[in-house]
Amino acid sequence: MYLISIHSIAMSLSNVIAQELNFDNVKRAKISYGLEVIIGAIIKFIVFIIVFLGFGVLKQSLIAMFTTVFMRYVSGGSHCKTFIGCLIFSNVIYISIGILAKVIIINNYLFYILNIISFLIVLLKSPVDPPEKPIKTDQKRYVMKFISILILLLYIYISSLTTENDVKNSVALAMYFQVLTLTSWEKTFYKYINQLNLKAKEVN
Repeated sequence: MYLISIHSIAMSLSNVIAQELNFDNVKRAKISYGLEVIIGAIIKFIVFIIVFLGFGVLKQSLIAMFTTVFMRYVSGGSHCKTFIGCLIFSNVIYISIGILAKVIIINNYLFYILNIISFLIVLLKSPVDPPEKPIKTDQKRYVMKFISILILLLYIYISSLTTENDVKNSVALAMYFQVLTLTSWEKTFYKYINQLNLKAKEVN
């Protein structure tokens, strides 16, 4: 038995809005998609807060989450195909980063090496656009690559300056994970995740 899906809720709300404002089907579809994204994001955030608190890694995991969100917006990368898959996988990743951030110490030399590797991957691979939303112009691709590099350098700068080890690790580990999503290895891993029998409407 399926729970009421985000898609069905968004469709119902968009139908009401479209009817009240006399919108055509095209505008209704755009409203529905926007509502799916917004509702999905709200649900994810609430679940994240609850789970992060439960594991005692609220600060570290939230830092990791926002680190990946801003960079992912311009650099792209592999992603889960279903809302439930994304919710579960994201929780596992952010909780893992949060726990590791509190206990590990990244050697300075390893930190520099990983930063250089990350820079090269972003330089060569970003942006990685999903098949359903391809980047249509070279100009936009160059702009997104440039912004991706700037954000990466900003994260490296922040993680280099901070004196709190858990904050440094949260930013650095999240940054490395996001860079990893640009590679073919991560695409293979996401492909496996997407093959799991997780029934939900795609909203990512």
